[in-house]
Amino acid sequence: MPYLGSMFGMAQKRKVSITLDEDLIAALEGEGETLSAQVNSAVRLEVERRARQRLLRSWLDEMESSDGSVDEALVAAFEEMLA
Repeated sequence: MPYLGSMFGMAQKRKVSITLDEDLIAALEGEGETLSAQVNSAVRLEVERRARQRLLRSWLDEMESSDGSVDEALVAAFEEMLA
């Protein structure tokens, strides 16, 4: 779930320096939104995706310890849904 403050533009910002591949910069510069905003959105989406993956792994570990081995096809289906 996104940080509530970010939904309303209230998340605190910190200036950092990053290095990006030229092709990524070229693709993003023509999008009509600042590079910083686009990078922030992309990083936020990735952080949220990783959190979902951690929750899924935790849930599957819990299921495995209580119910035995988890069907790998089920794992793959959930991972695809959460990607």
